[in-house]
Amino acid sequence: MKQIVFSTLRDNKGATGGPGGVLFMLKEVIGENINSHILCKYEFNVIRNNFIGAKIINKLFFLVKALFRKDSFYVVHDIESAHLLAFLKRKYALIYHNQGPIVQEFLNFGAKLSRKDIKKIQRKERLAFINANSLHFPSIGAANMYFSNEFRSCERNETNLGLPLYNTIPNSSIKGMEHIKRDKNILTFFSLGTLTSAKGQDLSLKFIEEYLNSSKLSIRYILVGNGPLKDDLITNLNRLSSQFENFHYYYYPKLSHSEVMYLHTISDIYIMLHRLSIFDFATLEAMSQGTAILLSPIGGNMDFNKESNILYITDNYKEGIHKLLNSNIDLLKEKNKHVFETYFSKAAFKNEYIKMIDLNS
Repeated sequence: MKQIVFSTLRDNKGATGGPGGVLFMLKEVIGENINSHILCKYEFNVIRNNFIGAKIINKLFFLVKALFRKDSFYVVHDIESAHLLAFLKRKYALIYHNQGPIVQEFLNFGAKLSRKDIKKIQRKERLAFINANSLHFPSIGAANMYFSNEFRSCERNETNLGLPLYNTIPNSSIKGMEHIKRDKNILTFFSLGTLTSAKGQDLSLKFIEEYLNSSKLSIRYILVGNGPLKDDLITNLNRLSSQFENFHYYYYPKLSHSEVMYLHTISDIYIMLHRLSIFDFATLEAMSQGTAILLSPIGGNMDFNKESNILYITDNYKEGIHKLLNSNIDLLKEKNKHVFETYFSKAAFKNEYIKMIDLNS
């Protein structure tokens, strides 16, 4: 193996989530070579996808380059790249970042698909999966979610399924906010993400309401994000503010990343009761800052619990509140910081990818 090509048919938008963000982090942590003798290349889209015809042009560029690279091993982060490499009979590992099968994703976004459309998508996905030298998901939960879905393109035993390859997060600056500070006399909950049913901020708010009914502690809730649930959430937050003297909230539709990281540092509990999750980037950020974490026990959320460091909340909120009231919050904070450094840091991220490449060489 003379060369590793880390690639995705996505734009380079820096250290965001998804295929492009993971590739950006790989370039930062692995660098130009592995073990000083294997050259590493990192390739994003040549033309940004918002230009007319960019997707076709980017695929052609990728195809032509792959055609002349016969001694390279590819590590790709999207189905389109893997499908083209399977067609050319090149060697590759596929890291699959989608939330379940692609058909399911389309349906989740409201697409109307005919049986013919579904079969076409599944054929492409299947070819990419079963021809990969190794197939990886960003969490065990994500793999389980994929292979239990009715729209999966293949079965688990038809693939060369490898260990999960967890994401990591970049080094972040922290920018304080004058009007909101850490307050040891208040229990601060924090939720972050697009305000959708999948993210489940409505469930997080229901849990907090139940908590308010069970405790006289002063509670502060910080919500950051925008999306279709915004109006309902704000209505309910205003209702809770009127109903409970010991509750107040802060809402921000959008903040800089350094401000978000600051909010992690002043929060006691990060709460996200997702209905769907493969491996949440923001949960890693909360862990890195030593925040206690409440999650729903689904999908990739299960992979964060390495040392009894996560509290899982089911729809039995009274049981969840009992669990929280009897937990040592400070100990959970310490555990999360330790678990992040051990399993999800840049060093761990780099080591797992190099192990995967060694197994494929």
